[in-house]
Amino acid sequence: MIRFNCDRCDMEIELDDELAGTKHECLGCGDINRVPAENSKSDEDALPVDSKMRDRAAEAGFPADFGPEVRVQLVRRCWFRSRAIRFSLVVLMILVGLIGSIWVPISNKNMLWWALFVPMVLGGVGLLVWWWIDRLAASIEITTKRTIMHRGIFSKSSSEVVHDNIRNIQIEQTFLQRMMGVGKLGISSSGQDGIELQVNHLKDPDNLRKIIDLYRPL
Repeated sequence: MIRFNCDRCDMEIELDDELAGTKHECLGCGDINRVPAENSKSDEDALPVDSKMRDRAAEAGFPADFGPEVRVQLVRRCWFRSRAIRFSLVVLMILVGLIGSIWVPISNKNMLWWALFVPMVLGGVGLLVWWWIDRLAASIEITTKRTIMHRGIFSKSSSEVVHDNIRNIQIEQTFLQRMMGVGKLGISSSGQDGIELQVNHLKDPDNLRKIIDLYRPL
């Protein structure tokens, strides 16, 4: 049996020998711990053999793969870049509506023209506000041990995949999204058939995949 203490709460954990080198969730605090090799005597001995030589995450300038769980990056949806054409058209509509609303009283035109221009302004502003709320409603949090998808503003929900269990990372981008550097990121684990985490309109999804790969046992 392998006995070691949790990185976060110091609770003693006891596991079978065959789990050495894997990651295991602490039942006390939920932290994901790297299971040390059997009969390890020090933190250095607790690392898997290949990791004593290299820590790919630390070499790349990110938090180390071992030790207490820390946040590496939190990414929210893009506001403008993910819908550049629609965003530009909406801004143009707002400008036309504002100009028209000023033009009507100056030119002594029939005030019924306001029925056209005022809704353009209100509708355009409403769309921008809605897109901003939609941006805040979903995010991807990458830690040293897991990737977590957060959804909701007033009500909250989350789903997570431990990096050691990630089976596949999918990236989908339309032609325009590739030009703007945004796309959809999907993650599936070895324990599920479909995509478990999926968020669209994320900035530079290729870079996010590279960061996650630094903490996967590749």
